[in-house]
Amino acid sequence: MRDKFITNIENNAMAIAKKWARFVSTSDYTRTYRKLSEDELMKMGKVSYQNLGRFLDPQTSKTEIGKFYTDLGSKRYAQGYPLCEIQYALHFTKRVLLNYISSEGLLPDTLSLYQANAFIVEIYDFFDLAGFYITRGFQEALYKKILSVKGLDKEAINLVFPSGSFYYEQEADFKMFEKAMEGFNLFKVK
Repeated sequence: MRDKFITNIENNAMAIAKKWARFVSTSDYTRTYRKLSEDELMKMGKVSYQNLGRFLDPQTSKTEIGKFYTDLGSKRYAQGYPLCEIQYALHFTKRVLLNYISSEGLLPDTLSLYQANAFIVEIYDFFDLAGFYITRGFQEALYKKILSVKGLDKEAINLVFPSGSFYYEQEADFKMFEKAMEGFNLFKVK
């Protein structure tokens, strides 16, 4: 049952992405996305729907999902997207997907309704997790940008970001993140 849902979604990723692009390009809450062409938006949305099966696969770790969406949040920050717009676009991604599932007759008869419900819950959990990691990636990029502003020191900036704000703080490769942050030490003699 679950695999049937995922295969259908992945096979129709472009059609679903087209609906997502229409929502995002017309919403007052996603103005930055409006700067992109319909084709660019559709490609952006298609990636989400095509990767859904991989991300919902029990073999895919939270670390892998975390890296993908942390990088996405960081990328969107660098592209100038406000965090609230990124979150709203993610909301549309989930909403369009759930509308697709219900409108395309993918919901089963009552015998398998339990399985369908479990899959819907899994989708909600996944998108919540993606939003969490997008926010972390965005915050990390923001942190790096703030560190690069002359006159601010790391201790003052750390007052703004509570412990646990960043993805790499929780992962084994935090040392890599710390090493990257060394380049932003404003008090180093050059």
